[in-house]
Amino acid sequence: MEANPHALDTAQDPNEVFEIMEPPPNNFDPYVDAPVSTGAFTSRGVCHEQGLWHCSVHIWIVDTASSSILLQKRSMKKDTFPGRTNHLFATNHKWDISSAGHVEKGKSLLETAQCELAEELGITVDTGDLKFAFIIPAEQTPLGGCNAFEHVYFLHGNSETSLSLGVEEVSGVSWVLASKLLAALAKGDDNYAPRTEQYCRAMRSFLEKMLNSH
Repeated sequence: MEANPHALDTAQDPNEVFEIMEPPPNNFDPYVDAPVSTGAFTSRGVCHEQGLWHCSVHIWIVDTASSSILLQKRSMKKDTFPGRTNHLFATNHKWDISSAGHVEKGKSLLETAQCELAEELGITVDTGDLKFAFIIPAEQTPLGGCNAFEHVYFLHGNSETSLSLGVEEVSGVSWVLASKLLAALAKGDDNYAPRTEQYCRAMRSFLEKMLNSH
């Protein structure tokens, strides 16, 4: 595997700054609504410790020819859904989104997506390649994650393409059948970072359209 020139030298920076959002209403529509800023900013460490709402981007890479999705195995050093022991999870690496990250102060959603793909997987893309799908407010601080408005994108990929991992953040990758992944997320398989029911429904709907249009 070639070295990734974009890779970070740490799993995360606790001092990076996030914009704080208002908590979502109960009737948040993932296809229409958007997060509302409080106008305040704080560090990653404080944001996660206090369960404050902020924004993240998720990019699922899909090989439509094989109906498979790229998953990354979380580094043990990550501060959300790593392979670690706590009161809920046994020690094991979590399989997770192809690439994802928090939106830092001064960066747009698409800039964040581009940076995460490059840093974690060595992939460079144009913003036009990223297909926006939906936004899910996910309250996951109690589960070992964070409280974030997850802006979800899909990207066409090729399972034969080699990747250059950012090893501080990602310990491995694997292509998995979309049907297998959806089933695992729906039943809350502990080998995968959890996603909300609303997320799973929206993801299934978008994937079915994406794969059927191939």
